Amino acid sequence: MKTSLIIARKEFRAAFRNRLFLTITLLFLGLSILSVYIGSTTKRAEMRIYNETVATLQAEGAATIPAAPEIHTLTILANLVEYVSIVGAILAVILGYNTLGEERESGGLKLILSRPVYRDQLLWGKWLGNTAVLTTLLALVFLFNSVLLVAVGGIVPTAAELLRLFVFTLMALAYMLIFLSLAMFLSLRLNSSATVFLVSLVVWMVVSFVLPQMAETQMVNSSVVNGISGAINQIPQDTAVSQAINALSPTWHLRNIGGQLLQSAPGSGALASGTLISHVLTTLLILLAPTVALVAGAFTTFLRNETLVLE
Repeated sequence: MKTSLIIARKEFRAAFRNRLFLTITLLFLGLSILSVYIGSTTKRAEMRIYNETVATLQAEGAATIPAAPEIHTLTILANLVEYVSIVGAILAVILGYNTLGEERESGGLKLILSRPVYRDQLLWGKWLGNTAVLTTLLALVFLFNSVLLVAVGGIVPTAAELLRLFVFTLMALAYMLIFLSLAMFLSLRLNSSATVFLVSLVVWMVVSFVLPQMAETQMVNSSVVNGISGAINQIPQDTAVSQAINALSPTWHLRNIGGQLLQSAPGSGALASGTLISHVLTTLLILLAPTVALVAGAFTTFLRNETLVLE
């Protein structure tokens, strides 16, 4: 275990010397700041429009005043879900695709394994080191957004809201680990680092965009009549087929639970604590399952395939 921790520390330090990784990391943190600004500005605009409407109605002597819009603090951070699903996944791929590829291509892998280092220790250390990098990054995002809610949004989050944000951060880590593990697994199966990177991105695009779009084509529209204007609105409704397709997409699961935790999804504010906890645990297991399978596949490949060292 000591050897694995030494390798993990080396991977952790190496990540922060990678210019591409640092550039996208700064972009990620910058987007999180922008998310708070956009969210707080939008909510202030909603309240301003509501107050102006109420003032107009009162001046006209209206007997009925519309209820104030329901605004939850964490909805300000709703865009964070999209930033994690896109930028976070790409960051994880960047960390994972070159984990062993560069050492294989340069012949350094044979040199490392000629020393008293077991293969499982090497692979485990690299996975732990990169996981620590993602954990550190998401911890910074959590702290940044907690502070920015006060500094930019002018809102002091409650302990319950901070807990929701913390749980979402854990879900984001579980999501990003899928793509880290995928890239590491592919780096053991494919000979070129560039190919690993491209294949990883293609898989990410399929599960993040193609599958959800396929699910949308299988939805049915329900007609709803607006009680005030009388207009007929078409509202998409899930079917068994669309739900089955969405279930294959980790990105869809992240967006779904993210909307509930950050209270941006319709009806999420009224969810009972027990129901929300059940949804969180279920989603966590769904997100962790691909990581477990990919890590197991990577260990099996690395321990049994002698050509990885001999080539």
